[in-house]
Amino acid sequence: MKNYDVIVIGAGNGGLAAAANCAKAGLSVLLLERHNIPGGSASSFVRGRFEFEPSLHELAGIGDEKEVGTIEEVFNRIDADVEWCRHDSTFRLVVPAKEGDEDAFVNEDGVLVTVDARMPVGFEAFSRKLDELVPGSYESCRKAFDMSIAMFKAFECMENPAKIPGSLKDVPDIMRMTAHTMTEALDALGMPKKAQDIFNTYWCYMGSPASQFDFLYYMCVLHSYVRSGTGIPKFRSHEMSLAIDKKIRDFGGEIWYNADVTKIIMKDGKPVGVVVNGETEVYGKEFICNCYPYKVFTELMDEKDVPEMQLKMLNARKTACTLTTVYLGMNKTKEELGITDYSVFIAPDSDSDKQYEAAQNYFSGYCIINCLNEIIPDCTPEGTSQLFLTTMTFGDVMKDVKPQDYKKFKTKVAQDMIETCEKALNISIKPYIEEIEIALPPTFARYLNTPLGTPYGYMLEKWDSMLPRTVQYLKDQPFENFWFCGATQERGDGYGCAYYTGEKAAGIVIKKLKEGK
Repeated sequence: MKNYDVIVIGAGNGGLAAAANCAKAGLSVLLLERHNIPGGSASSFVRGRFEFEPSLHELAGIGDEKEVGTIEEVFNRIDADVEWCRHDSTFRLVVPAKEGDEDAFVNEDGVLVTVDARMPVGFEAFSRKLDELVPGSYESCRKAFDMSIAMFKAFECMENPAKIPGSLKDVPDIMRMTAHTMTEALDALGMPKKAQDIFNTYWCYMGSPASQFDFLYYMCVLHSYVRSGTGIPKFRSHEMSLAIDKKIRDFGGEIWYNADVTKIIMKDGKPVGVVVNGETEVYGKEFICNCYPYKVFTELMDEKDVPEMQLKMLNARKTACTLTTVYLGMNKTKEELGITDYSVFIAPDSDSDKQYEAAQNYFSGYCIINCLNEIIPDCTPEGTSQLFLTTMTFGDVMKDVKPQDYKKFKTKVAQDMIETCEKALNISIKPYIEEIEIALPPTFARYLNTPLGTPYGYMLEKWDSMLPRTVQYLKDQPFENFWFCGATQERGDGYGCAYYTGEKAAGIVIKKLKEGK
């Protein structure tokens, strides 16, 4: 019977970060993962002569030549080596015109649109561009970014509640803006509605529309993208997972792959061990869990051992959005295809709330198209390129799809997504597809083992956003020695968010075991 200081359940981004930090601190660590490779969503797969990136669109917080970014700092703290490829742009938003749109115009691609916004890096440049697209929006945009700088200071204080009262004098706007939505805050700043729609483009990365999503959190996200651009590992996100795997082992930690945790062993009202693959018992002092609370409380524990508050939280929270992604290996270069941007958001309407409403049904016309060659030119063989198309949905949108119709259904969805991109960008994709893979919510559900296949955790709503989750973090954990990390925690989905929650849980455990705090 083995005993460890820390047992980490799940080698997703959060679990990897937690295990690495605990091992570096000198704790005995065991990381358990049911798959045969680390990373969860942070992986890669091969079809034909193409290696695809499953889920990472881009990482904010990579930094630039002048300044190390927050994501780089995560890897620097555990001495993990990753080769970063940087990109000095944010997003392009294209909204094709509908019949009768009075503000329609023909863009440079020859497409009739109501919005075509390529937004640059840099707070000043971004604000100037927004003002060019929507005159009268510069001042409100700059004010929003100025507030985001102060918000970062405030969020640092929130990690130590004892410091919050004294910090308020330095960030007086923080309390005024707390619990206000993006719409409420941007209205208060006087930003025109059309400018708000462009400004809010990244809402889908959080999974909540402008009328519901916390302004403070959104500004932190947008701030990270606009401050110094984005980046991606040269060898797909699996490079990050393997880099952390190596450091865990270098620090003396153990990793068991093909090790499915099938039960949590309880004693005196708290976890004391786990059962692996239905037979092997392993014991520990502290537990960090990078999987869904729903799975833990319904599959890994007896009902009598589940705290009542955890059941109430499960019933109160909504499962966040699910994704469909179409991976395309193209036998033409991006230049031959006419691709000029890395990340293009194509929306049937510029308003995020209308986009959210339409996403309650399968494929609403909302699609993000990414071309990895724009950041990593040699990521595919010479003369080729790769694209990945993503759309989101909310709820169990596939409940009426019969098993015998599944293949036909996913083919139709992929066709609709491809045709949407072709029409919006005035390009031709279908004739040049060499490899295609289609991942619907059931695909992600099988791999991620999450409700409906969501990678996003629980929906960030006004009552349950980052601020209250951060302040309540310690009280929201189910047991005194059991800590969740990953997408279900305070910052929701995102690679950076997962690394952060893993580091945070590890920090608490390290203080408990090494410092007695």
